[in-house]
Amino acid sequence: MRRALLPLLFAGVLCAQTGQPTKDELSRMIDDMRAAIRREDWSEASRISIRINAALLMRTRTLATPGLELEHLQMMAGSDPIRRNPFLPRLTKAAFAADDYARAAGYADEALSAAKQGVFWWTGDAIHQGNIVLGRLAMGKGDVEEAKRALLAAGRTPGSSSLASTGPNMQLAKELLDRGEADTVIRYLEECGTFWEANRGKLAEWIVLIRAGLKPEFGANLGY
Repeated sequence: MRRALLPLLFAGVLCAQTGQPTKDELSRMIDDMRAAIRREDWSEASRISIRINAALLMRTRTLATPGLELEHLQMMAGSDPIRRNPFLPRLTKAAFAADDYARAAGYADEALSAAKQGVFWWTGDAIHQGNIVLGRLAMGKGDVEEAKRALLAAGRTPGSSSLASTGPNMQLAKELLDRGEADTVIRYLEECGTFWEANRGKLAEWIVLIRAGLKPEFGANLGY
């Protein structure tokens, strides 16, 4: 199995080093593969096939925009609440990332409304992401007080399996910290301690740094 993966790994490294092949280069690779098939050189045909697949995968990933992700999620979610509700946290984030702020606000409100129906596996994410996006929209309008309220509401989520492992979204907290709202951010981090079980001391470290007047490096938590 490992030996079978080596050519594909090599192809991935090659693409990363040389950049995306142009359409002309892809056409030449296809012609080379056809020639290898005609002379029944199956090893060479297989190697070229792996290179083509890696190149096409690379181009496909490049074309994956926030707008396309939003469209994909919308198709998957549908309109039936049982199927749709678990997608609402992701729809909210995707709409914001696609700069579709009206739709982001609508999905956030829908997520928070759905979360009132009971505690399901997605409820904690809906409360967290819905409030984070509404807070960031408020920041965009200059309404810092509403953004602070939304941040604290995001921290009062009942949690979820993903929040327990990866932790909270820190983007709104960072934006408020940049505006000098350290006390609110500290309160938010204290709330997050109730659900982020695997924080490995990060919350305590961030709180200490903020109290010292410093700005922590929130790393991957800016994207959750």
